[in-house]
Amino acid sequence: MKNRNNENEFPSNEDYSKLKKPSFTPDNNAKAISENHIAGINRVVGIEVHADGKPIKHFKHFKLTQSAIKHHQFEIILAHDSLENRQSQNLEDANKLLGKRFTVTFKYKDADTEENPNKSFVGVITSVGFSREKTSLGDIVFRGYSPTILLDGSPHTQSFGGGLSVNMGIIAKEVIKQGLNGSDFDFNIDTNDSSQIVYSSQYDETHYNYLARMAEAYGEQFFYDGYVLHFGKLPQPSSQRIQLIEGSNVSDLKIELNAVHTKPQFYGYNSSKNEKLTSGDTPIKHLGDLAKTAYENNDKIYKTPSLRVAPIKAATHLDVEYSQKSTSGSKAVEVMHVSGFTTIPFLHPGCVADIKIREQDSNKTRHLTTLMITETNHEVDARGYYKGSFEAIAEGTGYMPKPEFHTPRPEPQIATVISNTDPEGQGRVTVRFDWQINDTTDFIRVMSPDAGGTDQINQNRGYVAIPEVGDQVMVNFQHGHPDRPFVMGGMFHGGTGLGGGINNHMRSFQTKSGIKLLMNDDEKSVNIIDPSGNTYLMDGQGNITITAPNNITFNAGGNLAINVGQNMTTTVEMNSNETVGINKSLSVGMMNMLTVGKDFVSNIIGKLTHYVKGDMETFGEKEHKTIAIKGIEVSSDSNVEHHAEKEIKNNSNEKSKNH
Repeated sequence: MKNRNNENEFPSNEDYSKLKKPSFTPDNNAKAISENHIAGINRVVGIEVHADGKPIKHFKHFKLTQSAIKHHQFEIILAHDSLENRQSQNLEDANKLLGKRFTVTFKYKDADTEENPNKSFVGVITSVGFSREKTSLGDIVFRGYSPTILLDGSPHTQSFGGGLSVNMGIIAKEVIKQGLNGSDFDFNIDTNDSSQIVYSSQYDETHYNYLARMAEAYGEQFFYDGYVLHFGKLPQPSSQRIQLIEGSNVSDLKIELNAVHTKPQFYGYNSSKNEKLTSGDTPIKHLGDLAKTAYENNDKIYKTPSLRVAPIKAATHLDVEYSQKSTSGSKAVEVMHVSGFTTIPFLHPGCVADIKIREQDSNKTRHLTTLMITETNHEVDARGYYKGSFEAIAEGTGYMPKPEFHTPRPEPQIATVISNTDPEGQGRVTVRFDWQINDTTDFIRVMSPDAGGTDQINQNRGYVAIPEVGDQVMVNFQHGHPDRPFVMGGMFHGGTGLGGGINNHMRSFQTKSGIKLLMNDDEKSVNIIDPSGNTYLMDGQGNITITAPNNITFNAGGNLAINVGQNMTTTVEMNSNETVGINKSLSVGMMNMLTVGKDFVSNIIGKLTHYVKGDMETFGEKEHKTIAIKGIEVSSDSNVEHHAEKEIKNNSNEKSKNH
């Protein structure tokens, strides 16, 4: 699949707008049909048949069914010798035409060549057969469909957008080109400029189903007129319309006015802006009086609301409005249905015609309304006898009936995270599904066990863990819509998963840098580890061990209390500093022993007082000096004794007194 983010593959939306062709206006043969009309006479119809570009001179019977909402079908019966060689059950030559282009051009047999109206149908031969009744030589039977069948062969999955938004016309052109050869089949793409799509997925559905579904969702029209496949706005009608006249070229005319609920209500949600998206009423304008009256009467018939989520990935209120109006339009055209038989073999889906009806008790006719043909049936035999019928809706709304399609329902599936650098900083990721080669989703949300905000914490309240690039994740889809994926959570695979075992006793959480939280159910322990070697271990036996290869810092803005039930050991291999800003109290229940390996120095700014209830002894292995800048006083309630193994000296610069 092509890389849709490659500018060489797809034009930008601006370039696409420049490349768009002028509005397509089909030739409806209205003038030539009118000039060749002979009142009261059914013209003999002839057809020119080509298969794979080669003419087929003779046929027995041809039948063509055309519809604006589904594939056209045809069947042609040929004599056994209508091809180059006579055909038997082996279908030697006929078999070569399977899958080839098939063209039929309707004309009047006896009309002037230059003024003869004509209408061509282009299809694809999908079945070749041989039939023989009793003793006949047999017939060759070709059956086939409009080339749209080539878009409806098998389900496929692919995506568009993701990196940059794309116009619906760019998507439609790519999807059609994947199935149809532009040199064999013609298509016209004229989409609304409002169809800017952030991300869209053709999910397990055919190309035809995807185009039909997207057309209905985004307000585009998708139909085959027999020669050109249209996607986008309806072609501009010709200034001159085909005249369908009851009693002349139309018979068995039926006009039905239907009660239809024409007021859906759509809503959406923009998660990036946390905005609910809604739309007001989206009325459809009918031009004809009959259809207009029928449409207005439906307001009085169906009064129940019809609230549904918009079938698109809406980003704005206008997105919801356009989608709602599309559904309103395809329902509004159902309020009037016209059908009948006709002798005009040139009608086709999408052509516009005026219908005139006979006035009662008179041969005069009057204009009833203007129609858009939605279905035709053509049958013609070798003699030129033609039988045709048509179905039609009111013209002028800009909408066709809803095409036939089904809405796929994607199942949860795995994907790989491609980017978590959310440009909006909202924790979203882009992922690539296994069926995507170079494409990705747009930035999608990640589900969390707890997520939200409060008055105190307005962002990231709850559990925040954004998947990493390369992670495998499980993705689900909001409202079951393939264009609205979201990440449910991560998935381990054989290259990343580790654990389990017989007892399955370990539970863990680990970040990409190696920060671990290990919970051991066998030991009933919890261990927090970081890559530097820091650990915080609760061993499940009532013990906590904190280990740091470098520093541990405790900061308390208020009080710090340490309570030890038994022993407390503090070992400092180098220096220990303790600073107390005001007072320090030390209380020891029994013995207090202080051992100093070298010098002991006390610096006291104020007064030093020792209170000793028992004996007080000071032992010094060397000299003991007491020096005071002022006086020294030694007093006792009992005796004061000085003992020395040698001499006791009392020296004073003045006279001494001993009492």
